[in-house]
Amino acid sequence: MSRFSGKVALVTNAGGKTGKGICAQLEKDGATVVVADFDVTTVEGWEQGLSAIGYSHGRLDVLVTISEAKYDTAKPIAETSLEEFRAVNRDNVEAAFLANRYGVVKMREFDNGGSIVNVAPATATVGVSGQAAFCASANGIRMMTRGAALSCCDAKDRIRINCVQAGRIEGTPDGDVMANTHVPLGRAGTVEDIAEAVSFLASEEAYYITGYILPVDGGMLAV
Repeated sequence: MSRFSGKVALVTNAGGKTGKGICAQLEKDGATVVVADFDVTTVEGWEQGLSAIGYSHGRLDVLVTISEAKYDTAKPIAETSLEEFRAVNRDNVEAAFLANRYGVVKMREFDNGGSIVNVAPATATVGVSGQAAFCASANGIRMMTRGAALSCCDAKDRIRINCVQAGRIEGTPDGDVMANTHVPLGRAGTVEDIAEAVSFLASEEAYYITGYILPVDGGMLAV
């Protein structure tokens, strides 16, 4: 039997390279994958989107959020406007918050437990010049994951929440921002590396793991 036989997975930001890789991996592992085709930065988007999933599929077992918004070009902090900072945080940490908040509510309605995996860049731990909002939002997602996971433990709702922290990954915004960052393993990672980590954390194989930040970074954070 495959990892996710009979289970439904929702993936946000699925149009990018990372999202496509994660969708492909989850499908390979047996999940019915639903792409979030609604506005993930609004309450209305999540309420309507999850209602539609409930109507169409009758369950939600896995939710994956992918946060990759950044400044188009690096900007020193002294030249960054409040609007620019807020825009990146809205698309990253606020969208991830809404996903976690409304995802937990919907999973509780179905009463099947569930798993949420937030994908955020390693800039949560390693600073990068010219991308203050990218760093701030990534760290916000990292710590939100821990707090949200503990609240689900308190509720005994059988919902686990973890985070995959992506390092220098080829062809992704994370890879672009961290292009000059030293990788001890000697090469950039691939979206398949991220996708396989997400699939593992979302699966029953990781049933005893929650509130964990899994670095997939070739050793960057070990330095």
